[in-house]
Amino acid sequence: MTETPPAAPSGRIVHEVVWSDAFSWWILFKAAGQAFAPTVLILATLGSLATWAGLSLADSLGIPAAVELPAEAVASEAATTGAEADFFSPSGVVLPSLPGLIDRLPTPVADLLHLMVTPWNPLATTAEFLGSLARIFWFILVWSIFATAIVRHVALRLVDEELPGFRCALGFGCRKWLASFNSAVFVFVGLIALALPGAGLGLLMRFDWGLAVAGAIWPLVLLGAVVLAVLAIGLAAGWPLMVSAVGVERGDSFQAISTGFSYLYQRPIHFAFYSLISCLVALLAFFAAGLFADATMNLAVFATSFGMGHGRTADVVAAVTSGGNDPRWGVQALQFWTDGLRTMLAAFGWGYFWAIAPAIYLLLRQDVDATELDEIVLEEPGEA
Repeated sequence: MTETPPAAPSGRIVHEVVWSDAFSWWILFKAAGQAFAPTVLILATLGSLATWAGLSLADSLGIPAAVELPAEAVASEAATTGAEADFFSPSGVVLPSLPGLIDRLPTPVADLLHLMVTPWNPLATTAEFLGSLARIFWFILVWSIFATAIVRHVALRLVDEELPGFRCALGFGCRKWLASFNSAVFVFVGLIALALPGAGLGLLMRFDWGLAVAGAIWPLVLLGAVVLAVLAIGLAAGWPLMVSAVGVERGDSFQAISTGFSYLYQRPIHFAFYSLISCLVALLAFFAAGLFADATMNLAVFATSFGMGHGRTADVVAAVTSGGNDPRWGVQALQFWTDGLRTMLAAFGWGYFWAIAPAIYLLLRQDVDATELDEIVLEEPGEA
């Protein structure tokens, strides 16, 4: 005889709580674990090296980057009046200065954010605009390949599908990179097209009477700039969602743009919450990765120190850590492998970022479209 489940005081039946549904954002922890997967680490390392190669080539060609432009271009006036900060950052009344927050971030992240901000800085010269734009396009091109591959690999793991190998994941990125790349390019082209009327007004502002006209109609200019802000923020925050849409849905760039903007602006609080959780999980993930890297390096030196002796060990460690041009080939080789380990640790950050992106995409898709987390478009039969 089947027993009747106990009833709540209200008379309703107490049902079982499915914690995976109640706290679906726990999928972020599963995605974070994939950042340690060998395929993700290799893809992230290759993407980091390709990015570094392109930016280094731009530096060697003398293409201006203007990374420090926002902080230095108006330093003398800002020190006396502070008007520039008020003009460009009205939010300073209620929030700390955004440039100040950026400068407190890790150097690679701060440099990248400065680079991405430079094209939109009104004080950037034409050379600085084009130089930073070329670097940004190279960054987008590289990660359109490797990020799409990482997203596909992680998305399949999140839904417990059969994982593709490194070659299959990279092959998917090579096949679908154009959709990820164009999703960013099309939004950028739209930004430039919508900015052209402002450029016409700027021609009038070369004259004092034109400046007076601009001051009179400036509220209309600000109203039009709201559209530009929607596109710019959507591009900066939504491009990872667009890449995730390509990796999860195997769609084209227009579908990626539509879903990226839709999910971002329909559920901004959800997006902020998932991003906050991802940042908190990142602290644990980076601590684990850094601890493993430090332990690996120190134990390697520890093991060899038994044979070298204290004096020789101190000499080698000092030569490697000094960063100087020690003529000994062995020291240079040790420095090379040490730098390689640092590169892999930095690449882990990119791997983590692109591993988390599809998880946030799946969560937002569930919030907006009520689509189950485990639904993903698989490869068509016979497709390479």
